[in-house]
Amino acid sequence: MKKLFMSVLVAMVSTMMITFPAVAKQLLVFEKPLNLFFVATQGGAFSLIDKDKYDTEKGFNSALMNLFVEGDYTPLNNLKFYASSMLTVDWIYQLKTNDSSWHDKLFSDSSRLNVDDKYWQLLKEAHVTWTPKDFLFRVGKQIVKWGETDGFRLMDQINPGDGRRGFSDVEFETSVIPIWLIRTEYYPDIKSSWLTDLGLEFIFNPNADFIADQRIRTGNDVGGIWAPDAMAGQAHVGSIFENIREPDKWTEGQEFAFRVKGVVSNTFLTLNYFYGRDNSPVLRSAPIAPKISMASDGRLILHPFQNGFYPRFRYAGATLAKDITPLKASFLGGVAPVIRMEAFYAFNNTFVDKKNTLFESDEFRWSIGVDWKVKIPVLNPMNYFSISPQFYHRCLMDYPEAEMGSLKKNNYQATLSISTSYLHNRLIPSLFVLHDVNSKSNQFRLQLFYDYSTQLRFTLGTIFLHGDNKEKYKQFQLFDHKDYIFFKVAYKWG
Repeated sequence: MKKLFMSVLVAMVSTMMITFPAVAKQLLVFEKPLNLFFVATQGGAFSLIDKDKYDTEKGFNSALMNLFVEGDYTPLNNLKFYASSMLTVDWIYQLKTNDSSWHDKLFSDSSRLNVDDKYWQLLKEAHVTWTPKDFLFRVGKQIVKWGETDGFRLMDQINPGDGRRGFSDVEFETSVIPIWLIRTEYYPDIKSSWLTDLGLEFIFNPNADFIADQRIRTGNDVGGIWAPDAMAGQAHVGSIFENIREPDKWTEGQEFAFRVKGVVSNTFLTLNYFYGRDNSPVLRSAPIAPKISMASDGRLILHPFQNGFYPRFRYAGATLAKDITPLKASFLGGVAPVIRMEAFYAFNNTFVDKKNTLFESDEFRWSIGVDWKVKIPVLNPMNYFSISPQFYHRCLMDYPEAEMGSLKKNNYQATLSISTSYLHNRLIPSLFVLHDVNSKSNQFRLQLFYDYSTQLRFTLGTIFLHGDNKEKYKQFQLFDHKDYIFFKVAYKWG
C-alpha cells in the first residue's frame, strides 16, 4: 500500500512538471495578458522524540503536499481579475495505513487533516479589482493585511487563521484564510510638505459565509499529531464535544473596518478601527458529564462538553514604521534600522474565568519591533544579517478575581529573528525564537533554504518546543513532545 501511494504521488508530480510549464506563463486572451503561476511543494517531518508518548507519533509523522495555482487577467488597464487555488494533502494518513501505533493512538481518526476538501480551502482568493482614477474597489474572497508584526498577529484581526497543523505549517498562503469582503480605497491628491501618500480604506464583510479560526484541537482523534498533551489529573483530555453557535449568514456577523494611512514627516502611520466578531469562540464547560474512553497507554481519556459563541470584537488602534537614521553606523554596514510599532484598544471583549462565568473587559495590546540589516564580516563578508527583535504585551483592564488559567492580567512575549544569505543569495539560513514570558516556554526554529535554481527550492529545518515543568499545560509546554526535523521541496512555474 505504501509503495502504491508513493508511486501515485511521484506520477502526479512528474506529470505536472512535464505538462504544466506549457501554460504556466503569460498567455494572450482577446489580446490581453493572462498570467499563470504554479507551485508544488512536498514536505515531511520526523519526530525527534524517541520515547513512547501517547500524544506523539515516533519517526516519520507528516508528509504534507501543497499544489498552489494562481492567475490574473487584465482586460482593461484599470480592471483585473485574480484567483488562486490550493490542494493540500498529508500523505502520512495513507503511508500509515498499516501502522499499529498510528491506529492505537487514534491519529488515524483525525482524517480531517488528510485532505483539505472544503470549498474555501480549495478556493483561496477570487476577486475583481477596479481602479478608476484615485479609487480602488476590490470585491471577492481576499486577504487584508494591516499588521506590522512577525510570528504572531496583532492588528490583523479581519481574516481568520489556520493553525490546525501546528507550527509545521507557517507559510503565509496556508496560515491566513481569505474571506468574502468588499474593499474600497481612496487616495486624495494632497500636496503637502509634511503629509504624503494619504489613503482612506474601508472594509465591509457581509458575512456571506462565516469562516472561523481553525484551531489546534485536543485529542489525537481530532488534533492529529499536533494535539496538545493536556491532562486532567492522571487522565488525558481528549477530543471535546463543542456546541458553538455561528452567526447566521448575511443577517448576522457583518463587519466594518476603516483605516487612514499616510507618510507623516518620513514616518508611515495608520489609524485603524474594526467592528466585527472574534474569529475564535468563547467556550464554557457544559453541565454534562464527560464521556470516557481508554487510551493505548492504559490511562483514561476524558471527552468534555462545551458550549460557545463568537462574541463581538471592537478596537481602535494605530501602526507606525520609521527609519531611525541617527543609528545608521558605517562600521555596521551603513543601513538605518527600521522601528515598527502597532497597538490597539479593544472594548468590552468577552472572556470566561475559572468559575466558568462570562465577563467583559477592555484590553490593550501593543508591540514594538526593530528591523536592522548589519554587516558582520567575520561571519559573512559579502551579505548583511537581518536582525529583528520584537516585544509584545497584552493587558486585560478588568481582570476577574477568579482568574483565567493561562491568560493573566498582563501577558508578555518576545521574539527574535536572524537571517543572512550565502552563495549569491542562494543559501539562506535563519533562526526564529519565541519566548512566552508568563509560561516560561519557548519555540526555536532553525531553517535553511537552498535555491538550486529559480524554480527549485529545498528547505531543511528543525523546531524545538519546550516549557517550564513548573508551568504545566501552558503555551509551548503543552507541545513538549513535538520536537521534529522537517524538510520541503518546492517547484515553481511561471
